[in-house]
Amino acid sequence: MSGSPHYGGSALTYVDQYDESKIWTNKEYPTNYFRLKLVRRILADVGVTSLYEHDVGDATPLVAVANDGIRVAGNDVSSEMVKFERANMIKHGLDHESINLLDVQSHNSIDIERSRAGSFDAVMALGVIPHAEDDRWFVAFMDKFLEAAGRLLLQFRNSLFCMFTFNRLTKEFVMDELLLGVPESIREIVSADLDQRMVIDKPPNRTRPTGDGYDEILSRFHTFELSEIVKSFGYKDSQFHWYNYHPAYPMLAGSIDPKVYRQAQMDLDVGTSWRGMFLCSAGLIEAVKV
Repeated sequence: MSGSPHYGGSALTYVDQYDESKIWTNKEYPTNYFRLKLVRRILADVGVTSLYEHDVGDATPLVAVANDGIRVAGNDVSSEMVKFERANMIKHGLDHESINLLDVQSHNSIDIERSRAGSFDAVMALGVIPHAEDDRWFVAFMDKFLEAAGRLLLQFRNSLFCMFTFNRLTKEFVMDELLLGVPESIREIVSADLDQRMVIDKPPNRTRPTGDGYDEILSRFHTFELSEIVKSFGYKDSQFHWYNYHPAYPMLAGSIDPKVYRQAQMDLDVGTSWRGMFLCSAGLIEAVKV
């Protein structure tokens, strides 16, 4: 899983992304705060009693879910993050040994962890599959921990959002996804035209001196093809939940009063709509195991 160094380097500030008191003071929009609210609502609506999380982050979601009366456990690929996760569990009076360091590339290690942790009536992965090299393998990995009739919650970066950004991401989506297999002579014409219509130098790549910035690691987009993979494992009642709405395409945000823009984002994030397919940069697949 290519995201381990990136998230290990973010460990110290990760909890700030969930802090309700910092919704207006954090520089970046509190996406994870609204994602956690969505997850807790889904779990409560279906009466989940146990949850296993793949790649726990800093354990803030697990702590919140545990406070809702749900038995929790999980793993992480980053040893640095596991330290923070376990410390967070201890801080809140929870079993820190319920979180385990796991080499997700090792099938033997996964089977050992499954034997240790047991099965659950919900399993989730937040911010993980963009960094997985094999989508089918990752869904199979999640499936191992889920009981029959259990809920799978899988977060993804929404590729359709790229159609609303009118920048480099739009061009990449058109060229790499929509026009895949189109004759090169046509692709060259479209590419040149998009260079004139889109702001190709935005968004800037997110980099770090250590070489593990978000855009320097594998960080893929998904949408409907991911739902089809989930269904192929025998899941039913698959549905999308959208979050992290954008009231204007991102490169205009700097031209709008920051408080007005953030309030508009939060107002949109309290509900769901078909518009989320295009206005949201992220989504969550919910499906039931047969």
